[in-house]
Amino acid sequence: MDIFLITGNQNKRREFQKLMDNELDVHFIDIDLMEPQSDDIVSINEFKAKRAHEILRNQSGPDEKLKRKLVITDDTGLYMDCLNSFPGPYIKWMMKNVGSKGIVDIASKLQNDKCHAICVYSVYDGKQIYSFKGVTQGRIMGPCGSNDFGWDNIFSPENSNKTFSEMSFDEKKNFSPRFKAFVQLKAFLLQELKKQKI
Repeated sequence: MDIFLITGNQNKRREFQKLMDNELDVHFIDIDLMEPQSDDIVSINEFKAKRAHEILRNQSGPDEKLKRKLVITDDTGLYMDCLNSFPGPYIKWMMKNVGSKGIVDIASKLQNDKCHAICVYSVYDGKQIYSFKGVTQGRIMGPCGSNDFGWDNIFSPENSNKTFSEMSFDEKKNFSPRFKAFVQLKAFLLQELKKQKI
């Protein structure tokens, strides 16, 4: 059984490797995937997992096609109360168009900094799709800290006065929606590996 995480984002790779802690061998592959326009982050991510699996299968040789492949995709969304849960899965588009400071300014002008963040991992094996979701409540603040990992420099989780960018890896793990989803994903992958050995 081969496990693939589809991402070209170096920060995501590093974080995933740290979280996996050498317990499973995962291949990282960068595939440019079209995302369907939808407000449902789970259905977007499941679509990407199925498409990536299809692409990998088509690129495989005859022997490789017989081997079971688990293809993992992930997506995050930031849901602002002041914008009726927008941008959600469109956060990358919003970051590109107004930037971190622009998002903070919007929350400030509308006098509502409450939001929540969602991370979804989806796994597709060619037959069944599985999704694991983590949710963290928080607020928009800053920008504080480095801006090299999505919206981490403007999201501060509940019960913290720091943004994700200002936190150490271990601090961030306590709050991160990615870590919450990852714990479920890892348990699933280890279970699948155990089934293979029986």
